[in-house]
Amino acid sequence: MDLVEAVALAAVSTLTFIACWTDLRKMEIPNVLTVPFALAGLVYHGATQGWDGLGSSVSGLLCGMAPLLVLYLLRGIGGGDVKWFAAYGAWTGVAQALALAVWSILFAGGIAALLLLMRAPGLRKIGKAVAWPWGRHPLEAAKGAAKFPFMLAVVPAFAVLAWGQFA
Repeated sequence: MDLVEAVALAAVSTLTFIACWTDLRKMEIPNVLTVPFALAGLVYHGATQGWDGLGSSVSGLLCGMAPLLVLYLLRGIGGGDVKWFAAYGAWTGVAQALALAVWSILFAGGIAALLLLMRAPGLRKIGKAVAWPWGRHPLEAAKGAAKFPFMLAVVPAFAVLAWGQFA
């Protein structure tokens, strides 16, 4: 791993940690976090790699944002998640941004499957014992209305990709 990649990894690790913290606490990823990180990614890659680096960073920003924008328009995630993925893409580029989107959606599907399992007759008692700080409890919410912070899916996806880089 070269210095440019190491700085990018440090930046997205910091971005991920802070975003996860705020999303778990408030179900929100603020613009004051995502916008400066996105701009810093553009500036950093432009300064260290010239026009090619800036172009790659802009492409990563757009490709990080695009798939999540679709989920946002379908009301599956919040706007902060979209901006977080744009910032992530500005630092990592197209391939990593798209890979993280795919892995995050897969992990979110796994979480959704667990929420559905909690509704099963034999598991309802256990499911009701699980504290749920993000709105109505999945067993009390109307069908399909249970919510969870998307960063619960992003963090393990991020870990899988980071592990793949170092393994």
